[in-house]
Amino acid sequence: MNSLIKNSFREITDDHPLWQHEFLMRCRDGNLCLSDVQILAVQMYKFSKEFNRILASILSCCQDEAAQLVILENLFDEMGQGDIRQSHPELFRQFTRALGIDDKTLAAIPTAPETLALIETYLRIPSQYGYLAALGTVCYASEGIVSSLYTQLYTGIIGSAPLPKESLIFFEVHIDVDDSHAAKLAAVIEPRITHEEEIKVKLAIIEAMDARVQFFNGIQRQISQHNWFPNSLLLADA
Repeated sequence: MNSLIKNSFREITDDHPLWQHEFLMRCRDGNLCLSDVQILAVQMYKFSKEFNRILASILSCCQDEAAQLVILENLFDEMGQGDIRQSHPELFRQFTRALGIDDKTLAAIPTAPETLALIETYLRIPSQYGYLAALGTVCYASEGIVSSLYTQLYTGIIGSAPLPKESLIFFEVHIDVDDSHAAKLAAVIEPRITHEEEIKVKLAIIEAMDARVQFFNGIQRQISQHNWFPNSLLLADA
């Protein structure tokens, strides 16, 4: 995969309308309140806790041993490298607890339809486009954008309320680590890409990025509903 192809994948994510989403602009401006962050956190958790299944779905249709190893390394990191206390879902629950959302409440809140659509998009891509396109999606539309995306979310979060530093470890880990995941994934994809695969990767990246926009549309929708019904923050039908 030459640099032109790599750049074409990055251009899709760099130029995508996601970055002009109203919610992200509010994050960059530090213009979130605590209830906004609570709504965001619940739905982010619903997606984040499914990421292991997303990686496993790619692994299940991948017959390439070198690619399998990279997927497994990524999955191992997601699971805290064997320490369940450091697994990424647990790190995220440290964040939601600091926001005043206990684990039982977090589990009981419905997954918003836009969040469910994002999850289902990622789970569908391996069978629809193949493992290389799925790896490309994780590489460019997830790991490759997470540092920038989470930096913007982090700015909005810390501006909304004083939170203990240890509750934000999930974000710090992803801002610092996921670029290395992206580099390893790109190294796997590079020698295997063909013109046909390039087209599939681009289609998959676009679908994932579009689904991410819909995710944030869902966050905005729930914030608007909360503004009308303030007491329904964690109990409203998502």
